[in-house]
Amino acid sequence: MRPRLLLSASIALAVSVLSACSGNQDGEPQPVYDWSALATTLDSFIGNRNDEVSGYSFALRVGGQTVFTDAGGDLTSDSVVAIASASKAPSAAVILSLVRDGKIDLDVPVGNYIGNAISWPADKAAITMRMLLNHTSGIPFNSPCMDDDSTTLSACAQEIADTDLNFTPGTKFGYSGAAYQIAGLVAEQVSGQSWATLVQQRLTTPLDMPSFTYGDTGNPRLAGGALCNAADYLKFTQMILDGGKVGKTRILDSSQIAAMQVNQVQNLPVFYSPVPSDSGLNGYSFGWWISDDANHPGSAGPELSDPGMFGSTPWLDFDQRYTAIILITSSTDTGIAMWNAVRPDILDQLNGTGSSGG
Repeated sequence: MRPRLLLSASIALAVSVLSACSGNQDGEPQPVYDWSALATTLDSFIGNRNDEVSGYSFALRVGGQTVFTDAGGDLTSDSVVAIASASKAPSAAVILSLVRDGKIDLDVPVGNYIGNAISWPADKAAITMRMLLNHTSGIPFNSPCMDDDSTTLSACAQEIADTDLNFTPGTKFGYSGAAYQIAGLVAEQVSGQSWATLVQQRLTTPLDMPSFTYGDTGNPRLAGGALCNAADYLKFTQMILDGGKVGKTRILDSSQIAAMQVNQVQNLPVFYSPVPSDSGLNGYSFGWWISDDANHPGSAGPELSDPGMFGSTPWLDFDQRYTAIILITSSTDTGIAMWNAVRPDILDQLNGTGSSGG
């Protein structure tokens, strides 16, 4: 066993003993967890093959408490990583907070909100915010301006608006990062604030997420441009698990959290999906993929996730009340493979079927 893994296992066992001894607020002892198998599984992915990673950062929360963190290779627990498409769920949450405030109706054509900011063409007149956030708008996957930090969000939105649709809005599922740029423009228009200000006021400040950022640009890439460390991202997913609140501060309504758990693209044909065909990620709702039940034996779910192109994969489980994230700099396929490998280690402990550290 490698020295780093020995340290990881020791930390996991120490956390287990501390948890058991501390008890909860009612004086009841906490479950005893042994995360050594989880640490071993994570470490097994470090290497030089195509299906391995140069490093990872991992964090796990159970019942609102961080019970295990780990890192290996060229990443640490504090590493801030480009999370690619794992940006979508936080972006959608910021926009849904504007829906909660009555500034946006999900089913009103977004042209009503765009005003004179850009020229919105007739072929896109039926597009709503619900379609943009759930990838049913017909807007193409990408646009060159999304890689240009020197332009503005409105200029990029105009470039996207001038692009032909892939299909009639609302008739298919076609994963689209470009659609989120339009959603960001709408958010700026209805609020009178920049995207950076909206994120700061509605997400990172109330949730205390200092590492989370879309970068210093007037053209933030809402669907894939954020960076974050593991601990801060789990503050966001914990808010979702807690029904849209952090402490006494409400970010989203409980009805919006419930809507995230319902497949918004049910029965729609798939024009394009970026996840592997055998991933079991066939449902989608407001920035989140919804796992097929077969993906998580040992949990009734639902299980939501937001894997990114570089492999960083956050997920949360409403039945088992846990959330975790794997940060890597590899590929979607590798991130999902790591997720599938560590999930049984987590569920074994939460269900009391794994080895005990007590």
